[in-house]
Amino acid sequence: MASQVSYMTAIGNHERDYIGSGSVYITPDSGGECGVPYETYFPMPTPAKDKPWYSIEQGSIHFTVISTEHDWTENSEQYEWMTKDMGSVDRSKTPWLIFTGHRPMYSSSTNRLFNVDDRFSKAVEPLLLQHKVDLALFGHVHNYERTCSVYQSNCLAMPTKDRNGIDTYDHSNYSAPVQAVIGMAGFSLTKFSKPGSWSLTRISDFGYLRGHATKEDINLEFVNANTRQVQDSFRITKRQNR
Repeated sequence: MASQVSYMTAIGNHERDYIGSGSVYITPDSGGECGVPYETYFPMPTPAKDKPWYSIEQGSIHFTVISTEHDWTENSEQYEWMTKDMGSVDRSKTPWLIFTGHRPMYSSSTNRLFNVDDRFSKAVEPLLLQHKVDLALFGHVHNYERTCSVYQSNCLAMPTKDRNGIDTYDHSNYSAPVQAVIGMAGFSLTKFSKPGSWSLTRISDFGYLRGHATKEDINLEFVNANTRQVQDSFRITKRQNR
């Protein structure tokens, strides 16, 4: 697949975290690799070595890609970069802003304290609202979960059904980002516990998320890897100023 399809990556705990390495999370998860093989095999347009955050634009979407394993606290280098990067997007030319990293801000899965770091949400989630991020995508938890338009665990808006019965988020009147965990590509799947009120869809099957964007909407689908059937669909729409 890698020889045929272009792709971009975001570093996670198994690529970076190790004791005494300067990572946010003091775990042996990388086995001592500390991000060196990752950055060698997957050279992204990052500002420098061991600063694995970057952004790209593809069509009508600006992608802001961060490292949840490096310092994201207020006034850190990465925090300042996030603020500058998202604030620099010309939304009249590139209407969609997608934010992505490894560890999620929301998860209804078992062992929630391990999966979600409330310090990360407290520090970075206000930036998503401030810069009107349309969609936040995360991994780490090995399943699929989609939220309402959520901020600080509260649903500020709910999607409506279009004529085909697909959940549609109207960002013409922006309220908050939609967030999705899309960690269902491999390894063992994670079960769900009691869902939060912000959780709309939960699927514990192997699969992937695919999308198509124009300037007016983004259409996204969860595809089951075994059956190739679409198990969840949602849209984000935005009326353009003429």
